[in-house]
Amino acid sequence: MKANYQPLNTLISLNGKRVLITGSGASIGSAIAYRFAEAGANLELVDINEQALHVLKENLAKFNVEINTYKADLSNKKDIDVLWEKLEGKEPDILVNNAGIYPTKPFLDVDESFLRKTMSINLESVFWMCQHMIKRRLKKGGVIINVGSIEAVMPFKEELCHYDISKAGGNGLNKGSSP
Repeated sequence: MKANYQPLNTLISLNGKRVLITGSGASIGSAIAYRFAEAGANLELVDINEQALHVLKENLAKFNVEINTYKADLSNKKDIDVLWEKLEGKEPDILVNNAGIYPTKPFLDVDESFLRKTMSINLESVFWMCQHMIKRRLKKGGVIINVGSIEAVMPFKEELCHYDISKAGGNGLNKGSSP
């Protein structure tokens, strides 16, 4: 039996809304971008992989929405600050913090550099992105979606303790970030 699905834009319209999606160059991020474009939202796409952003932009062109791309290293707060400077005057209505890394390494082999990179991308960038969003949307309102992981509450895979704590920290941010 073949399902008969309606296009998303017939169910919900996000025309006139602007959505910023981190980690949008691949996997879950590109799927999120696709669905928001299908609903008519204008997109601000962020990823460290500039080529992947260009490919995604081409693939989403059929939706006739505004699409801007930004190469940014979200492990670097300065890159995050520069990104928000570029967004001045066109701040998003919706922020999707999707960017993350999922590297495996045995607990006893994790060194400071490895842990720092995981935490800076998976947790600290979410903090800084939320802070920028809230500052700019405080009087207008907006939506923040922080993509999490079941690993934050129920680890399934070995060699991911660093990842698990970065995602558990995101859960704490979600609960405690009211202005």
